[in-house]
Amino acid sequence: MEIVREHHSVGEANLHLQFTPKYRRDVFRDEVVKEVCEESFRETAKKLGLVIHALAFGPDHVHVFVEACKNHSVAETVRRLKGALSRRIRQKCWDRIKSKLWGKFFWSGGYFYRSVGSTADEAIQYVSV
Repeated sequence: MEIVREHHSVGEANLHLQFTPKYRRDVFRDEVVKEVCEESFRETAKKLGLVIHALAFGPDHVHVFVEACKNHSVAETVRRLKGALSRRIRQKCWDRIKSKLWGKFFWSGGYFYRSVGSTADEAIQYVSV
């Protein structure tokens, strides 16, 4: 992650995000679900002008390290990433996970976030293991 130089600013705006599926179900044990998740996050990030440096999955959560969050609030970034993936999951692989979830929701309501700077490389290595 590098310092970004723009016309009127210099700095870095990086986030470590963690999202959890509803009821903390182990939906990410399924490789297809993980692939759909990664594809959706990367496409959405590109549309928002963000860079995803790392994605790491646990069976019941996903970590995302995002760079260049300068133009979007944390809440907006989270809303766009989670919303796009939820739609994509329902379109592409809902039958694979619907027995683990009740109702129409994929994500739990909350999320974890932390701004990260020079320690991001160590954090990414820790989560990616």
